[in-house]
Amino acid sequence: MVNDNEISRARKAKKRKIRRKRALVALLVVFLLFSVVTAVSISNTVLSYDIKDFFSSLITIGSFPVSAGSGKVMEMAISARSMFLLSDTNIKVVAGSGAELMEYSHGISNPGLAVSGSRAAVYSRGGKSFKLFNRTMLLYSGTLQNSIISAAVTQSGKTALLTSGDVYTCELSVFNRNCEKTFTWYGSDGFPLGVYSSSYGNDVVVLCVKSRDGVLYTTVTRIDLNTRKEKSTFELKGLAVRAFPESDAAVIIMDDRCVRCGMDGTVEASYSFDGKMILDVFSDPGRDLAIVFGDNKRSEINSVTVLTRKLAVAGSVEYKDQIEDVWMTGDRLFLLTRGKIHSFSHSGVPEEIYHGDPSAYAAVYFGGVITFEPQYLVKLSRDDREVIEDK
Repeated sequence: MVNDNEISRARKAKKRKIRRKRALVALLVVFLLFSVVTAVSISNTVLSYDIKDFFSSLITIGSFPVSAGSGKVMEMAISARSMFLLSDTNIKVVAGSGAELMEYSHGISNPGLAVSGSRAAVYSRGGKSFKLFNRTMLLYSGTLQNSIISAAVTQSGKTALLTSGDVYTCELSVFNRNCEKTFTWYGSDGFPLGVYSSSYGNDVVVLCVKSRDGVLYTTVTRIDLNTRKEKSTFELKGLAVRAFPESDAAVIIMDDRCVRCGMDGTVEASYSFDGKMILDVFSDPGRDLAIVFGDNKRSEINSVTVLTRKLAVAGSVEYKDQIEDVWMTGDRLFLLTRGKIHSFSHSGVPEEIYHGDPSAYAAVYFGGVITFEPQYLVKLSRDDREVIEDK
């Protein structure tokens, strides 16, 4: 008969064997990863930076509150589980835990920010200089011959910079993931307004404006950065503000309405602003749109309308107090008013109120509600909220 001691020794021996196997597998994985990184470093320096970026982002230490650094945050984007913060002097990247992945003094005047995946472009609005980053380091610095109007980054890491032109009215300079310039697209149908990347694939949409018989028209051109060819081009009457390209359509935000257009320019849906002044637009890739309105007498926000990508009204919110900031997630809408962050469903039903500092000038949702204050970024505790029961 087998006694308890023999059973215990057998179990311990089996556990030791399993631990040895796991240790060997772990060592093998580390060796293989080291071999891949070494091989890639030899053949492709920029790609090796992305691998280093991946590992660096895994082993960072830090928590909220996070120092806002020098200068007030002018633009912010969330991508690849990271928050990219742009001030007039620095770009900072923060992980969801609050760990600071990078802070870099960009040295670019009147900077703009474009982010997708783990890549970011910081460029000079009206200037000629730009810099390309991943989440932990500078990858490339460059200058273009003409003034930069706008930039877009695709999910695969391609960067497109829209500039004015000498012979043509606009040029689109495209850089691949290795920060090598691959081609330039030339446009001659209007003054450049902006370039916007699709949430699918490597398409971008370029918007240009022109006047004909005293009337403004916007030219919408879709370009495939892989094939380096135009896929479609069409006109819309009026001035465009922004574009949200999709796989087979695009939502174009105009100054008086928004339209959903097919690849050939066919208007599939439209939503009129009814004379209200548009101040901003928020959206997660492929999700609902939050259209932020003011009026012609004041610059403050006074209402937000949520639209589906088919431009059906999902809901709306009007708030009597002054709205300082708006943020949109896949399922919630946040309004910042005098230190309070009001959470609504997309249909406009109030859900929660978070209590922050009255000095907060911006609020986002990044694994929790984060407020931007003059010195720090603060992640509010769930203890700082009140749930609205009567909905």
